[in-house]
Amino acid sequence: MGRSIDALVRTAFMVFAAAVAARGVAAAELATDTPDATIATLHRGLVELAADKPSATVEERYRALVPLVEATHDLPYIAEFALRRQWPMLSTADRERFIAAFERLSVTTYASRFKNVTAATFESTAAAAADNGRMQVKTTIARQNAAAVTLEYLLQQHDGGWKIINIVADGVSDLALKRAEYQRILASGTLDDLIKELDAQTARLR
Repeated sequence: MGRSIDALVRTAFMVFAAAVAARGVAAAELATDTPDATIATLHRGLVELAADKPSATVEERYRALVPLVEATHDLPYIAEFALRRQWPMLSTADRERFIAAFERLSVTTYASRFKNVTAATFESTAAAAADNGRMQVKTTIARQNAAAVTLEYLLQQHDGGWKIINIVADGVSDLALKRAEYQRILASGTLDDLIKELDAQTARLR
């Protein structure tokens, strides 16, 4: 009887220790203390999800990627910058609605486009200084039966870590494209029209 209780105690302790270790690994995987760490965290998370859940749906991948994308991207800053002209006139509720729609689209984009990546997909250079105290990390993304894509991640410090605020793909700024698109919609429409468009883009990716 005593041995059975001891065995149960040891088993419970091992389960507890494993749970603690798992939490520690998860925390380490979301490291953003340097620009290089942030990009490595993003790429590693994408690769691990592709390996662990190769047949996952976009929706399943979306749920798994939300913490990763939130940890490595300053989504509220990007959303605000994309609407810089209109932002001061928006209510707190409207700002939150837009940020939520923008985040849904951003995470779904990763969930849809990075299904089959491996550790060999990404090759990054060391971070280099950019303007205004920001940093830049260049990455080459290998693709099957297509030319590699060159990305330039622009990062700035936020809440003690480094977060992505723009991605330049083969010389084209993603943030500049978004600003132009959003301003075009708002020139003849409302914020509700813009949010509907973002939700429609999200739905198409799923």
